[in-house]
Amino acid sequence: MQKRQQRRRQRLPVTEFSSRQFLQGPCPSLAISELPFLSPPPLFDVRTAEEYTQGHIPGSFNQPLFDHFERSTIGTLYKQVSPESAMAEGLRYAELRVQQLVESFQPWQKQPLIVYCARGGMRSASVVRLLNSEGFNAQQLRGGYKHYRQHVLQALEQWSPSLIVLHGPTGVGKTLLLKQLPDHLDLEDLAQHRSSLFGGIHRHPRTQRQFEGLLHQAKLTLPIDRSFFIEGESRKVGPVFIPTPLAKAMQKGQKVLLHASLETRIDRTLADYRVEDEATVAEVDQILQSLRMALGRQLVDHLRDCLWQNRLRELVAILLNDYYDPRYFNSMKNYHYAAEFSAENLNQTVDDLRKFRDDAAAASG
Repeated sequence: MQKRQQRRRQRLPVTEFSSRQFLQGPCPSLAISELPFLSPPPLFDVRTAEEYTQGHIPGSFNQPLFDHFERSTIGTLYKQVSPESAMAEGLRYAELRVQQLVESFQPWQKQPLIVYCARGGMRSASVVRLLNSEGFNAQQLRGGYKHYRQHVLQALEQWSPSLIVLHGPTGVGKTLLLKQLPDHLDLEDLAQHRSSLFGGIHRHPRTQRQFEGLLHQAKLTLPIDRSFFIEGESRKVGPVFIPTPLAKAMQKGQKVLLHASLETRIDRTLADYRVEDEATVAEVDQILQSLRMALGRQLVDHLRDCLWQNRLRELVAILLNDYYDPRYFNSMKNYHYAAEFSAENLNQTVDDLRKFRDDAAAASG
C-alpha cells in the first residue's frame, strides 16, 4: 500500500507530459443526446468560476483549469499573436496546477466521469486525457456547455404543457400549496426570487441561464399526460424571463383563484420574509423608500416608522391593502376562473385542488 502511494506521488509532473499525451491523442466523448440528465454520472465543468456562475449544467462541479485572468490572457494571445503562443501559455499555466487538479478528482476515481468546457474544446479534452492517464474513466461532453444550452433552449421552445394555474393575492399561500401538491412546478424556487418588490430578500436570485437549466431539469420530472400545478406569474420572475411557450401555456391553463383572510395573509407574509436582523431591516427600508412615487412620501415615512419600531403587522397590512392588492386585482380583472377555493386551511385546499384536477381530467377524457 505504501509503495503504491509513493509511486503515485512520483508520477511524472505535467512538465514532462508530451504534447501528444496531453494536447493530442484519443479523447473518449459522448454527445449531449447521450447524457442521462436525470441520473448522470459526476459532471465536471472545467471553465472559469465566472463562466460557471453565469450558467452551468445543474449538478455539475466546477474544477477550473484556468482562472479568469489566465483565460483572458490565452484568448488575447490566440487572437493577436498566434494559436501556438496561446497554446504554449495555456500549457504553462496548466503545469502549475496539474497535480492539484488530479488530486481534486480523487474522490471520483472509481466512477465514470464527464468533463465539459465552453465548446468541447481543448480545456475539457486536455483534462480528460490527463485524468485517463492517471487511471480515471473520463469522457468529454462534445460541444460542451454551448451544445447543452442549445439543447435546453430547443426543449423549452417546444414545451407547452397542460397547466392548473394558481392565482390569488400576496400572502394567500400559493407557494405553500405548491410544495404540498403532487406534480408541481415552482418557478419562484427555480429563480430564487418571490416575484415581488421584496422578492429577493434572503434569496440569491439566479441568472437567466441558471434558471433555464433548472427549468429544463424540472421539465424532465413532470408528467406529459396530465396537467400539473403552477403559480400564476407575470412574464418575469425577479430578474429572469419565463420562456414564451410556457408563459402562453400559463395564460391558456385552467385558472384557480385562492382567497384567505387578511390576518392569515399577514401571518404567512411575515413567516416567509422574516424581518429579524439589522441587515434585513435595512434592505426593507431601502425598498420602502423606492415606493415614494407610488404611495406618496407621507405614507412611506409612516411605513418606515412601522419598520424601525418593529410594528411589522401594521407594515404588512398597509402594504397588502394599499400597494399589492390594488395592483394584483387590476391586473387580473379580466381573468375567468375555473374554480375558487379558500386557502385558510392549506391541507383542505390541497385536497380540493387534487379533486379539481381529477374531476377535470375525467371530464376531458
